[in-house]
Amino acid sequence: MAQIISSGIGSGLDVSGLVSQLVQAERAPVENRLNTKEIKAQSRLSAYGTLKSSLSSFQSALTALQNSELYQGRTSTVSNKDLFTVSAGDTASVGNYTIQAENLASRHKLASTAFADDDTSVGTGTLTFTISGESFDLEISSGSDSLSAIRDAVNDASDNVGVKASIIRDENGSHLIFTADETGADNAITISATTTGTDTGDLTQLNFDPNAIPANNPMTEQQEALDATLIIDGFTAKSATNTFDNVIDDVSINLKDSEAGQKESLDIALDKSAVKKAINQFVQAYNTLRDNINTLKAYDPDTGAAGLLQGDSATNRLSSQLRQAISDTVSGADADLDTLAEIGITTNFENGTLKVDKDMLDSLVDERFDDFVSLFAGDNGLASRLDGLADQYTKFEGTLDTLSNGLQGEIDRITDQRESLARRLASVEARYLQQFNALDTLLGELNQTSSFLTSQLDNLPGFTKKD
Repeated sequence: MAQIISSGIGSGLDVSGLVSQLVQAERAPVENRLNTKEIKAQSRLSAYGTLKSSLSSFQSALTALQNSELYQGRTSTVSNKDLFTVSAGDTASVGNYTIQAENLASRHKLASTAFADDDTSVGTGTLTFTISGESFDLEISSGSDSLSAIRDAVNDASDNVGVKASIIRDENGSHLIFTADETGADNAITISATTTGTDTGDLTQLNFDPNAIPANNPMTEQQEALDATLIIDGFTAKSATNTFDNVIDDVSINLKDSEAGQKESLDIALDKSAVKKAINQFVQAYNTLRDNINTLKAYDPDTGAAGLLQGDSATNRLSSQLRQAISDTVSGADADLDTLAEIGITTNFENGTLKVDKDMLDSLVDERFDDFVSLFAGDNGLASRLDGLADQYTKFEGTLDTLSNGLQGEIDRITDQRESLARRLASVEARYLQQFNALDTLLGELNQTSSFLTSQLDNLPGFTKKD
């Protein structure tokens, strides 16, 4: 039978409470030491994460400055956006051009004479539609030769080469309309009706020849098939659509409206604003990085408060390397524009952040644009040099990964030590309980013996108990 132990029954002692206090006395110093070590390790691990994030953001800003396409970008400015818009690629020829939007491209549109209604019979036979050298035929039979039937036959034809049919109704009746799918002179519609002696009605009412004089065409030309016309510096260009590609190298011009004879201007220039923006973003990213480094390695002698990475050799080394790299000259750049200070970017010597002289920077970018390519881009450029420095710390298994892995290993060992402590204290608690329960049992037995002896003495003749 299992033994039932009721701690404290024999002696009246709080055995469980005593054991708990003794175990806690052994646990507290070790647990406090482990907690302190873990908090410190977790804080430093978080600090390295913050530093790595700041460096990565800084590298993103550097990537833009290293990209040669940044310095090849173009801007396009037009004098009248209601007439045309322009997009210019990186190889577009820089210059100013005179533009005349003479006319827009249009779809060919034809209209029949008025018929009584949509169900009026036109005639039977074969209709041949030709657009841009391609044709398709429709066999028009009796009972399927009304305006609406011919409209549906055209629209449903599987070999339709690019024409839509519709019906417009006015005060005179119903008109069958044919419209080309595409704009441009080459997409003019030719319609030819072929009939035999057995055909009924007059299908030739739908004939149209673009080369015939209007009087000889039964169909009326509602809209001529036209190419868009653009005059650039006196040279005439045409397009089947309203878009002109490569009339100027790597430039696309899209006509929105036309005004014959009206001269407008187009200016293609280097996109210097993008370079200015990238430089300012680089400065902002560097200052954010510098502020984070300053906070992490700070120390206040008055209060004794220290940053999470105060005294950390890797952080101190990075801080020093950044200061040096920012102030160094760039080999291969123009001698009087080979440092940041010479383009208006100076260092605050108190906190290491950068300050931009906007007027000086803007002026130099406008006047000496090519020199900025040598300063920032290329293998020897400042952006590449700083990116290489940052990469030593942020790359896989780089400096920060190594330090973070070491801290994570320390945190894992602390977890193992906690588990070991829990196992040891469980054993200690069991031992204390066993010892105190034994003592409790002994005290209980002694109390019983004492009570028995007292009872026996009380019963002896002539024995008087003194109060």
